[in-house]
Amino acid sequence: MTDDWFERSFREDYLLVYRHRDEASADREIANLLDHLPVRRAGRVLDLCCGSGRHSRALARRGYEVVGVDLSPVLLAVAQEKNTYDNLRFYQYDMREIPFDSEFDIVVNLFTSFGYFSSDEENARVVHNMARALKPGGEVVIDYLNPDYVKVHLIPESEREANGLFIKEQRWIEDGFVKKRILLYDAEQAEPRQYMEQVRLYHADEMQEMLQNAGFQSIQLFGDYDFSPYRKQDSPRMIFYAVRE
Repeated sequence: MTDDWFERSFREDYLLVYRHRDEASADREIANLLDHLPVRRAGRVLDLCCGSGRHSRALARRGYEVVGVDLSPVLLAVAQEKNTYDNLRFYQYDMREIPFDSEFDIVVNLFTSFGYFSSDEENARVVHNMARALKPGGEVVIDYLNPDYVKVHLIPESEREANGLFIKEQRWIEDGFVKKRILLYDAEQAEPRQYMEQVRLYHADEMQEMLQNAGFQSIQLFGDYDFSPYRKQDSPRMIFYAVRE
């Protein structure tokens, strides 16, 4: 699989496949994050890989000055269309090549928007970019999957319907990645539309090492959006909070 899977996948069909990820769930996640983490209550926030802007809007609603960045022109168009906030802007960048330097108080990277690239060097570069985008003392929050939980709870195949489409999802683990094939069956088309997704399965110690190498300290790790302690086998998520030196 080539590295451009995310360029093909994050288009109009993505909005159908993940339509259950709505404004209400994003608002709850941001509310829980702010309730449980020592994140400052004002300042400039970079929402890295913002998608259609759900979390960006939840942050802007709370008074932060927010910049949302994503690679997908389709998702960014939706984000722009839904933006009613003067304190929210969206830009198109690849997360490996963002131009920001010591500009933000907080960086958030949510809903497993990390580990997209085949090489560890590229994924590590993203963490370095997060650090570089922050002012000294700035804070980062990374919401990532827990590989041990994924391995135990992986559902190899599931089917559902959405907006008249039949959606089949196939999942497997291969070469250190969790991979997903999405097949969309449309009554008007003979063949299904097919998309691939893959996320590198980094363990907690590997993520912590990447954060430290990028200049982060005071690293905290939580197991879900209730911000319970991380448990290797039981926690569905790995949510990292850290501070730039």
